Amino acid sequence: MIVNPLWTEDQAAAEKLALRLIERPDIRAARESARRQMLADPMSDTLDGRLRLDRALDQWVLGLAMREANGDTADPRVVWNISNAPRSWFGHVYGGAAVAIDNPDNFNREIPIDGSGQYEIDIRFSHDPPQFSIVAEVEPVHHAGLGRNLGALTLQQLLPHCDADGCVTVTVGPQEGGPTHLRTERDARIQVYTRDSQRDWRQVPAEVRARRLDPPTGWRPRTENDIAAAVVADLPAWVTFWSNFKNDFLGSHQPNSLVGPNGRDGGWGYLAGGRFALAEGQGLLVTIDPAASYYTGIQIADPWTISPDPMQRMVSLNSAQVTPSNDGTISYVVAGIDPGVANWIDTAGLEAGWVMLRWQGVPDGADVGRFIREVRLVNLARIEQEIDGAIPRIDIVARGRQLRDRAAQHGFRTGAATWGEA
Repeated sequence: MIVNPLWTEDQAAAEKLALRLIERPDIRAARESARRQMLADPMSDTLDGRLRLDRALDQWVLGLAMREANGDTADPRVVWNISNAPRSWFGHVYGGAAVAIDNPDNFNREIPIDGSGQYEIDIRFSHDPPQFSIVAEVEPVHHAGLGRNLGALTLQQLLPHCDADGCVTVTVGPQEGGPTHLRTERDARIQVYTRDSQRDWRQVPAEVRARRLDPPTGWRPRTENDIAAAVVADLPAWVTFWSNFKNDFLGSHQPNSLVGPNGRDGGWGYLAGGRFALAEGQGLLVTIDPAASYYTGIQIADPWTISPDPMQRMVSLNSAQVTPSNDGTISYVVAGIDPGVANWIDTAGLEAGWVMLRWQGVPDGADVGRFIREVRLVNLARIEQEIDGAIPRIDIVARGRQLRDRAAQHGFRTGAATWGEA
């Protein structure tokens, strides 16, 4: 067993502060105003949209509170944010925070940066690290939007510079730098994100620490009232952006089809996605080529783009959780009932929502045009006739084992101070 790299004093402090913030009267009033705004959205007139509105709003509010709680660029902390699964640790219950199609294979950690400052970020990889990226982005006003990418480094770029213990230091600042440097823009508000993408939930994420080398003179820490005021000021634009994200994400397209694969800004991976809309007895068959990528994964989300609890339901699968076909492709069936296919994605009662596929650590020269092999609706009552006999099947005993293993491995991240104890 090794020490859980997510189990830090900074993480505990940020969560405890954020949980206090969301119970304050001023922030609860701002939340209620945002709720009235969401009730005017046509999505609220659908069954799935109305039933899941408050969960989406709670996740967005807590996600913003976490970002504001760790918003001091003079004294930056490394904080895991945007993970929607509820958890009980550090002596409190944390309901989960997310923004859009959260990926339970990811550990997204945030580091606030002053674009004019000089920083060092120390990273220590485990012996079998998840796919890793570190990205610098210009933060939009009120945090309301996707940041403008300034640069990224991946596991494959960092490993050659690691010492014998798997340690490497990434420098961050406005000056030119070497192969482990992220260049910023002066006077810009920057977020640096580290992302560990587990191809197997037993993989241990990196240890990450950050420090500012040139703290400003006269600096004083913000008060809780200062932070609360920032949450109240930023919440309307934040909720407006994320509640509208579903309307233009990936453009206009028909349900039960996929857009992409599209390259990620900074060149660290690819994604493809789209909406699903399933009638009773229907499933969506998706076959992909993993293309020898270090990581591949599939996830679903509700119409607001918030994912169901990944520990309770099989709403995602990564590289270690799938059974490939003999030709190396992977076939998933997205459905509300178990179709008996090995790689089932459970819609968790949703009639409609989002499906997302991700490839990271893609080998040079991979044929992106062949990543997606097939997307079509299938009749679950005729599944034997609908699917190729080469697509792996599963029986009820193996499915039960699959679900039990999933719950146990998900617990590694928060169940104890050492990794590997659920």
